[in-house]
Amino acid sequence: MGQLFAGFVDDAALFPPARESLEKALPAYRNAVGDPVIGRFLCPSSRVAELRTLLLADDLLDLGVIADTGVDALPKVLEDVASEPRLRLRGIEVALPEEPDAARAATVTIAALAAEVPAFLEVRRATGWHVVVDGIAAARESGAQVGAKLRTGGVTADAFPSADEVAVFVGACVERRLPFKCTAGLHHAVRHTDPETGFVHHGFLNILLATAHGGSVEDMLSTDPIALASRVRALTDEQRETARRLFTGFGSCDIDSPRSDLTELGLL
Repeated sequence: MGQLFAGFVDDAALFPPARESLEKALPAYRNAVGDPVIGRFLCPSSRVAELRTLLLADDLLDLGVIADTGVDALPKVLEDVASEPRLRLRGIEVALPEEPDAARAATVTIAALAAEVPAFLEVRRATGWHVVVDGIAAARESGAQVGAKLRTGGVTADAFPSADEVAVFVGACVERRLPFKCTAGLHHAVRHTDPETGFVHHGFLNILLATAHGGSVEDMLSTDPIALASRVRALTDEQRETARRLFTGFGSCDIDSPRSDLTELGLL
């Protein structure tokens, strides 16, 4: 069962709401490396140079670069990463520019990406997003190492898509056999209401099950941890393989809570 969650949780401690310093976030990630659930260390492209100054002699870190300085600046950043033997580039993530023609923006962005580096393009919640997903899927079918990315939360209530929205996005990716990842808000395994903010957070197990079942909104809405864990155990080998091949992982500024939740539910 533990293999289902291998490399599932990317460390996004540098990003909101945590906004940890590199001096604090890097040692915490370093200590977590070796836990099979932990994936990549996510770093803005604008801070890669700073990250390099803090590496230890025996570091070997899996890195995900978030292109906060734009696609045009990526080649220099990727060159810097490639020249650093203590970093292994495992992917880049790009937010598509806000343009009226979102599909064109996706096409231009994909064309500018390094062909040899896996990339996830963040699909904005706007009219025509299906066309953007179509474009990403078409590029992948043509050989590009690209997938989609969905923002599932944030620091304001309107940053959280509804359960229906997430289910439809997941279903669209499943239909197109398009890998995707999520970011923001997925600190816990099960859908819940944050007692401090009142925001309803999606659960990463909810999304995993929705992926296994082709975009099920019923899975997205469940708040019963025991029932969800039972449904995960009941997945067939084929469903598990499909779920993780498509739902590749998620970024969380808190990497301890996902691990704790899975342990408490007996899934590790």
